[in-house]
Amino acid sequence: MEKIIIALFIVLSSCFFGSVMDFSEKDIKDNENEVFNTSFEIGEYDPQKLPDGWFLLEDTSDYITWDNKNPHTGLKSLKVEHPKDKINIISDAFPIDADHVYYSRLFVKTNYNSNQSITIRFLAFDSKGKRVSKFSNNGLPKQDWTQIDITSGFLKSTARFGRIIISIPRKPDKIYWLDDIESYAVYRIQK
Repeated sequence: MEKIIIALFIVLSSCFFGSVMDFSEKDIKDNENEVFNTSFEIGEYDPQKLPDGWFLLEDTSDYITWDNKNPHTGLKSLKVEHPKDKINIISDAFPIDADHVYYSRLFVKTNYNSNQSITIRFLAFDSKGKRVSKFSNNGLPKQDWTQIDITSGFLKSTARFGRIIISIPRKPDKIYWLDDIESYAVYRIQK
């Protein structure tokens, strides 16, 4: 009897939780991207500064260039060159609805295939700026543009705004390019 209950729990939980994890690029069609300046096109171009809507957690700006030579889409990307420290690139806050599931993604490439992961995080905050939910996913960059994505759902009911954080590992021999960092509300959870 105990095995039957455990099996039933596994089946039901996979149906319940699996549906949150099944979102993909096809689900963003006709949805609005929530992240400002997602492909680094907005702002007065200056290679030595970050594009509008993005900032760094640490003072690691020596390793980051606003690049106009290697975009995934548009005319620009962010280039992270020979990082001697871990780098966290953070989006401006964007409004979120706690009753929605969010699908977020970024595109990354590197100067040679890597065994060191890039991390994408979706953080949700309440109206006072306290973090109330956190989701993350890792992916290995390659020499071609590679997509890393994450699905975030079942947010705390107090969630009011979100941010995307991209973490680049300390790797002094690598060059990374980032572009098209996006987040979409793809599903409303029925209560």
